[in-house]
Amino acid sequence: MFDWINFLEASILCGLLTIYLLLFKKNALRSFSDYLLTVVILTQCWTVLLFVLVYSGSILDSPHLYKTAAPVSYLIAPLCYLYVRSVLFNELRFKKTDFLHALPFLFFLVNYLPFFASSTESKLAILNATLLDKNVAITTQLGLLPESFFYILRPIQTLFYLAFQWVLVLQFNKDFKVKEVQEQIGVVISWLKVFTLTNTAVFFSLVFLIGLYLSIPNIFEENLLSLIPNSLLSISFFVGCTYLLVNPQVLNGLPFVKYKEKKSQLISDELVKVPFIHKNYAKEIAQLEAYFASSKAYLQPNLSISEVAVATEIPNRELSFLINSYYKQRFSDYLNDMRLAHFLSQVDASSLDSFTIESIATASGFAYKSSFYRAFKKKYGSTPTAYLQPLISAQNDEKSS
Repeated sequence: MFDWINFLEASILCGLLTIYLLLFKKNALRSFSDYLLTVVILTQCWTVLLFVLVYSGSILDSPHLYKTAAPVSYLIAPLCYLYVRSVLFNELRFKKTDFLHALPFLFFLVNYLPFFASSTESKLAILNATLLDKNVAITTQLGLLPESFFYILRPIQTLFYLAFQWVLVLQFNKDFKVKEVQEQIGVVISWLKVFTLTNTAVFFSLVFLIGLYLSIPNIFEENLLSLIPNSLLSISFFVGCTYLLVNPQVLNGLPFVKYKEKKSQLISDELVKVPFIHKNYAKEIAQLEAYFASSKAYLQPNLSISEVAVATEIPNRELSFLINSYYKQRFSDYLNDMRLAHFLSQVDASSLDSFTIESIATASGFAYKSSFYRAFKKKYGSTPTAYLQPLISAQNDEKSS
């Protein structure tokens, strides 16, 4: 029989892998939206983890964690909305009014303070009763307000933010049609649609849970029915995380969305920032190519994209987008192509007589023999020795004569 608890644990693991991708694999390319998405995933992981702990009975080992997911769950919907907004408009920080989105979280945090401050013995008594009859979880008032208030308000809040998410995604896709960057816009919009669809599934799971609670007495005695909404939530969470793991390129976002100031139509003598798409990268491409032509920085074995960004005065994520979109390469492949060109320019009968292929490759910027051979095979379809065989043969003929 399929074990839903194991699946829920797998979804948590998938979420942690996604966080690793966001915080560690992207290195200098981390953005404000990446940090927001990390917090979104952490809050979802926490709510799923607490559900697993309660259903497995392991919550008895950590009674002080019980109900901590309740106020945290009210952060998920606003954070999802703020994440979508930050991606679409390349935001670098919160707006001054964004703290208002945290009010429901603060409200329910205060609501549960009496329970959080209660003794361990009191919490264990409630937990033991809950594990014997899980309906206790929604019938016993633990905060200043009845638990039904919490369960009814959550889907209302989720629906409110979902509406704004869909408006943002669909309206952006309609208003920003720019041929030069449409491919990246399409990739990101596809991801945000998947992300918002998973949030929509969470909304229906919450509505389903409320419907079961109102229509079926002692619903939590029926394990299968009570697991359906939580399982739907976890499946949605799992789908979102695996989509990112399979399509990490969406995390480049939309760095070409810029802002220009214009006079406000509502307030006199006030300037507002209006988003637009910067599509002509001729200046940046010239800067990049001039930098490498003059500095030959690609000869540095451990050259990072952040170092190039500082030297060329092109922001990290914009530089990554530029190389991916205009050169159709990753940054590492872009460097390796220049290193290979330098390598071939240094190879002749004289150099091969004095140096090995590997030593010339090292002088061309390759840190490891394996990375050189892999890059060469990828670029030219053969090993360096086979590619240079005519030159080596000519060299040997000269020696024998």
